[in-house]
Amino acid sequence: MTRPAPRVVVVAEGCGDLPPVEAAHQVGAGWSQRAPHADVEVHASSSGAAGFAEVVGRTLRASFLPVVVPGPRGEEVPASLALVRDDDGAGGTAYLDTAQVCGRHLVGEDALLDPAGMTSAGVGRLLALARETGVERIVVGVGPLACHDGGVGLLRELGAGDDLEHLPAVRRDWSGTRLVLATTTEGSLLGFHGASATLTERHGVAPEVSQRLETELGELTDRVNQLLPPARDLLTGLARRPEREQGSGAGGGVGYALQLLGARTDTAPRLLLDELGIRRRLPGALLVLVTDAYDQDTVHEGVVADTARAALETATPTVVLARSVSVGRREGMSLGVSGSYELRPGEDLPALAARVARTWTPPPPATPPPGSAAGTG
Repeated sequence: MTRPAPRVVVVAEGCGDLPPVEAAHQVGAGWSQRAPHADVEVHASSSGAAGFAEVVGRTLRASFLPVVVPGPRGEEVPASLALVRDDDGAGGTAYLDTAQVCGRHLVGEDALLDPAGMTSAGVGRLLALARETGVERIVVGVGPLACHDGGVGLLRELGAGDDLEHLPAVRRDWSGTRLVLATTTEGSLLGFHGASATLTERHGVAPEVSQRLETELGELTDRVNQLLPPARDLLTGLARRPEREQGSGAGGGVGYALQLLGARTDTAPRLLLDELGIRRRLPGALLVLVTDAYDQDTVHEGVVADTARAALETATPTVVLARSVSVGRREGMSLGVSGSYELRPGEDLPALAARVARTWTPPPPATPPPGSAAGTG
């Protein structure tokens, strides 16, 4: 009886200088070369940070519309809308990459030590331009950004007013557009693990700066809660504070502003599992995750963590390939990761894939010739 070919699903978020699509293809090529009997398919994914729209757009064969919008300091910066139309050529979805508009790479390192004065207005302009194309749905990828204004610039750009006095009207205006917030983090806007605290924990911002920013964001949320009184939880009767919602801290509060407009929220990797058709390919396969650094951050959130958890739900075995590995086997097993492999000195990604393929998809045993002892019993 002929055994079915082993199926390998490669999901990459990039490795070293290789962006996700190229990393996925290199691993797929190296694996197929070593294990030609395996059925290898490749997918790119994204955490929602820089490159989000590019990954989705290339996978779904979007058309890219170039635009110019305000950057974090008000200067004009180029960006693009990835548009995926419905089958009839109308409606569809626009995918936006906020890093193109307010990415940390757009300002100097010194400026990032205190982001006061930087604006998210460009994200608001990007949203408006996307809606003008006639799409019915807008998916916004939000990762670490240079701005830290609680999304005020975004809301003002959409007509909320200097003191946000027109915010209720803006929310009504956007109620007919399906907004989706695709985040890199589920952190809230305020609190010990909120947007301001993260600046100190991950980006080296002085604690006194983070505390000042936290206070300013708190004052902002007080104003917003006056304009848009929070709904009550049906079970507890307590107010549901939007500044405590998961994902509201993304992009220094860009996530918060999008949620105020009614955006549904999910992490980008979880969203893309279904958006790009990856989830349905996992059962019965070996999942190969490709990342740059397999470390403590990777284990808790991002493409590796969310995709591995999805694989665990269907008992899909998972291995990780990375430029560097600093996670122990026990920590990886909590995600269902059975093995992790890092690049050796002088080794490239296809060679690493080939090395691991030898272990995980060995060639099938040779069929004994007719009339042999094994064949005649």
